[in-house]
Amino acid sequence: MGATDAREKMPGTTAERYAAAACGLQLAWWNLYHDEGFLFLGNLDAQIASCVACYGGILVAAAALAVLRRKTPALRPVFFGLLAAQAVCGLGFYGAVAFGGDGLIVGLQVLLGTMAFAAIFLMLPQLGGCGFPCLPRLIALALALYAVVECAAWGAALAFPGIAVRLATHIGLWAAAALCAWTAFSRAGWQLEAAPDAPPADARPARRRLPWQIVLSAGAYWLVFGTTHALASGVIPVGHDKLIVCYLGSLAAAGLFFVVFGKLQPGDKIWPKMRLCIFPLAMLSFLLLAFANSGLTFVSIGFAQCAMDTYLAFYGLAIFVIARKMHGSVLQTAAVGALIATPFVIAGVIAGDSLKVLAELTPQLYNGLSVLAFLLLVAGTFWVGDDRQASLAWGLEKKLSPKRFEDSAIAERCAKAAARFGLTKREAEILVLLAHGQNAPAIAESEVISVNTVRTHIARIHRKMGVSNQRELDRRLAEEQ
Repeated sequence: MGATDAREKMPGTTAERYAAAACGLQLAWWNLYHDEGFLFLGNLDAQIASCVACYGGILVAAAALAVLRRKTPALRPVFFGLLAAQAVCGLGFYGAVAFGGDGLIVGLQVLLGTMAFAAIFLMLPQLGGCGFPCLPRLIALALALYAVVECAAWGAALAFPGIAVRLATHIGLWAAAALCAWTAFSRAGWQLEAAPDAPPADARPARRRLPWQIVLSAGAYWLVFGTTHALASGVIPVGHDKLIVCYLGSLAAAGLFFVVFGKLQPGDKIWPKMRLCIFPLAMLSFLLLAFANSGLTFVSIGFAQCAMDTYLAFYGLAIFVIARKMHGSVLQTAAVGALIATPFVIAGVIAGDSLKVLAELTPQLYNGLSVLAFLLLVAGTFWVGDDRQASLAWGLEKKLSPKRFEDSAIAERCAKAAARFGLTKREAEILVLLAHGQNAPAIAESEVISVNTVRTHIARIHRKMGVSNQRELDRRLAEEQ
């Protein structure tokens, strides 16, 4: 009983949990190669090229998926092809370290980033059916797993120095990510993504262009975080053995994201929470960089990582919500989101690394940069408009929940019917919406879930109540006096 209760309290279905785990493991697998580019490359120019190459791989994967526009071939061969390519390039990376040059290492990092994020993008639709509060909790789970794995990997590198241990770590991560992805896809019947839900007949057509507010907001934050990331890497001690501190910051980000967003309900606004939580966190992380060359080096670095990963989790959550609001593909929306974010990250990395070469990192320089960062973050946070405009831009609307209706008679009849026919709590909520004349697309819109999920609930309600259509359902409810 205890094990069953524990499983019921975990977010999402088994397939969704495995999909979230696969995303976290793939992110850790890629990020280890990103960090090791600094470890194995001997000069600053090569290190800058390495960092740009790693993020460039994300750009290549996102661009490829955006161009395909749902013309992806059958999922199974794509999945096995990615796994094989990851294994070959992962081993080739260490061959390049042993026998190749800096150029080969950087080139392989582009390929590794491309394949890792192609795999992550393919996993995201498996989470597309989740609603609040399940989805934020799955995102927090993926981020926490990524952080724990990174801490363990660098802990093993500290305890057992040498390429052999690093290679074994990568192979283990690759195998674990592959197993989780295999399980998730198998339980989903090897379907990549269902067709996007059609918008309600009385709704305005789905917008095909992302609002300028999203581009401004995302661009400002990712530019600041890219610069922060580059400047923070300039003060990490040689050898990167202290990177564990960074990923403790990632673990803190998972916890913070869970606390702030993990209790959201359908219809709740995420934008005000982002503005009140992530904006000051991002600003403070940049201000703390001025103390990175003092005794607070690792506090500063860990805080910067916490801020960036908290925003990364929020950005992922917003992508899911926007896709649902626009009745679009999660895969395509994620690709567009990456195409927006990655160029700003790369620009920030280049700017931060250039400052390390061209100027001395003095407190005065950090103070000047902090003013610029503040202006950018203010623009990205407050120039998007008021709460209503921001909510529309990010795809959020108020929930039309059963509690919002004032017809107590209908609510009472629905409650009696739910008890009589053994409806679940969720089915009882859907029943109230049906009783008020809401159709499946309208319910999906207000509850921030997919139309297919709503139709599944409706089918179960009909079966339990012994009806086959809305008219019969209304008559059955009328009997509950």
